[in-house]
Amino acid sequence: MRVSTAPTPALLTVQASQLTTTYPADGLLSVRAIADRKFQAADQDYQSGQLPEAQQKFSTALAYYTQAQETVGMGQSLNGLSAVSLELENFDKALACSRAAVAVLEETSAMNDYAIALYQLGLSHRAMHQPHQAERFLSQALELFETRGDAQLDNDALLHLGWAYADQGKFAFALACCEAVLDALMADRTQANFQERLKSVLSLMLQLCGQTKMGDAVLASFQTLLTQHLPTESPRQVAVRIQQLGQFHESQAQYRLALEYYAQALQTIPPVAIA
Repeated sequence: MRVSTAPTPALLTVQASQLTTTYPADGLLSVRAIADRKFQAADQDYQSGQLPEAQQKFSTALAYYTQAQETVGMGQSLNGLSAVSLELENFDKALACSRAAVAVLEETSAMNDYAIALYQLGLSHRAMHQPHQAERFLSQALELFETRGDAQLDNDALLHLGWAYADQGKFAFALACCEAVLDALMADRTQANFQERLKSVLSLMLQLCGQTKMGDAVLASFQTLLTQHLPTESPRQVAVRIQQLGQFHESQAQYRLALEYYAQALQTIPPVAIA
């Protein structure tokens, strides 16, 4: 397998003393097997929220994959380190890991791992308040996710791309991202993290309401979300969102509209039984 010549950041290097120095006769295959076990354990720790443990095991897996000359494993380990670093808000390290993962994976056939590397590189740039770079890499990741038909990652990339557009004042593009994610969510309500993605769409649209002078387009989309797409079994949540829309109108000195939404919010909350 081809080995990337892209340098691995020094901050990711595991000291040689941490690696086993004697292997069975089959050599690199044994090293690869150790790397796979370390990576699987790291992924389990990450999924269960044990971030420091995951970080250490991803680093160890990276070192073993490097010894085994396993390029895809190196890229996957770097992706894991990037994800952990983003969770820990160590954005410099996340950026370095993502850049290294892109460099390692771009010459391989592991296109899904490469797309994830681009996605996390976009997230890292946005966390570093670099929206133009975030837009560039999130757009590239989105194109690959769409090609591979990964709806969930597609929606996540669209959401973060929408935030990157909003950060740059590209409100029409941000709204288009919102509407695309909303359409995809409504087409398949069984998606994992459905509620979290729906709330993210709403949060972005609220920001657009506060930042943009587009007016009718954003508000119409916002109202569509409220009336059609929020779960009907959560009236209190709907009421809070309607109240936020009233607060937006109040901030714009549109007091009549604000009162209408406040009244609608009150009507949405079910009666409270008093014992």
